[in-house]
Amino acid sequence: MGTAATNDRYEDALALYNGGDFRAARDLALQGLADEPKDVNLLRLAGRSSAELDLSDATAYLQQAVEVDPENPDAWRDLAEAFLFENRLSEAMGAIQHALELRPEDVAGLIDLGHGALVSGQSDEAVSYFTQAVERDPTSIAARRSLIDVYRATGRLDEALKAAENLLQLEPDDVLATIDAAELNLSLGRAENAALEYSRLTAIDDEPEHEVYAYHGMIQAEMQRGQWRRALDLAIEATRVDRYGRTTDLLAYVVTQVFGKADRPAPSREEIDAALAASQAEHRRLHTDTIGF
Repeated sequence: MGTAATNDRYEDALALYNGGDFRAARDLALQGLADEPKDVNLLRLAGRSSAELDLSDATAYLQQAVEVDPENPDAWRDLAEAFLFENRLSEAMGAIQHALELRPEDVAGLIDLGHGALVSGQSDEAVSYFTQAVERDPTSIAARRSLIDVYRATGRLDEALKAAENLLQLEPDDVLATIDAAELNLSLGRAENAALEYSRLTAIDDEPEHEVYAYHGMIQAEMQRGQWRRALDLAIEATRVDRYGRTTDLLAYVVTQVFGKADRPAPSREEIDAALAASQAEHRRLHTDTIGF
C-alpha cells in the first residue's frame, strides 16, 4: 500500500478517535499497521486507542513508536500517559523526561513531572518542577496553581500564601486563588486579611448560591479575632442568602456568644468549626470541579 493510502487510513482512524469511537479507530489503525508496521502515526493512534479502551497492549504500540522515532516528543508524551494508565509512575516520569529533553519549552511536561514527584513523596522535587514551569511561562495558571497546592500539601503555608498572592496579581478575579488566599490567611492567624479576601469573593464569585460560603468565611475570620458583634451581623446576612438553612446553627452559636445562653441549646464550638470547615471544603470543591482539578 502506498504512502498516500496509508495517510488516508490514518486520517480516517484519527477522525474516529476524535469522535470517541476508539474501537473503530484502533481497528483501522491496526489494518494500516499490517501494511506499514513502522508507521509512527498509526502506532501512536493504536496505542492511544488501546489506552482509552483499557487494553494491555497500549504501551507496546507506543514503545514501538518511540523506537521507530525516538526524536518525537509527542510519541514520548503518549507513552507517558499510557504508563500512567497502568500506574507505572516511574516509567511515566522517565518518558516525560525524554519528551522534555526534546521539547524543553513544554510547561505541561514540567507540571506532570511535579505531580508525579509529589505522588512519589518527593515534595522538594515537585516544588522545583513547578517553579521551573512558572519561570518558563509566568502566565501559566496551571503551573502557579500547582505551586500553591504543593506548598499547602507540605505545610509550607507562608510560601503557599505568597504563591496565591502572585497568582492574584496575574488574575485578580480568580475565585479559587482568592479562596486559597482567604483560607491560608485564616490558617496563619491573619484574620483581618482573611476577612478582606472572603469579602472580595462576594464580588467576584458570580454564582449567587455561593455567596453564603463567602459569608461563612467572613464569620469565621471575625470569630477568630473575637469580633462577635460583627460576626452576628454577618450571620444574619448569611441567613438571608442561605436557601438551604446551613447558617441556622451558626447563627444560634453566635447569638449565645453575644447575648449569653438561651433556653434553646446552641451547638458546641467543635460542631461549628466542623460545619465551617465543611462549608469551606464544599466551596473549594465546586470551583475545582469547574476547572477539572
